[in-house]
Amino acid sequence: MSKELTMDERVQLLIAADSERLAYFIEQAKQTQTVWSLSNEEGFVMVETDDGDCVMVWPDAEFASQWAVEDWDDCEPIAIELSTFTGQWLPSLMQDNITIAVFPNIEDEGKLSTAEELKALFE
Repeated sequence: MSKELTMDERVQLLIAADSERLAYFIEQAKQTQTVWSLSNEEGFVMVETDDGDCVMVWPDAEFASQWAVEDWDDCEPIAIELSTFTGQWLPSLMQDNITIAVFPNIEDEGKLSTAEELKALFE
């Protein structure tokens, strides 16, 4: 079980460099065996980037829920088992050439990773 973060620790993570947030995401996902994304009645939220379609993932529900505002106020954080994420999601994202925004902060900054890159970090 991961320890609960203080508000100050959460703020520090949100302003940390992409590489630090990526490392935290990987560590938390391995520890909790869970990845979080946002979903509504239409499915999981996708965003368009310069590199094409992108799905977003976070290390916990609270970070994900910070994005459930404005255009996405009908979304809620959804837990994805790590085994499902690595065994089903990542291969599917590879096939569809969809990138992953890992732990984006509220400034729309996140580490864009390919499914291959992310899969390698979980091995």
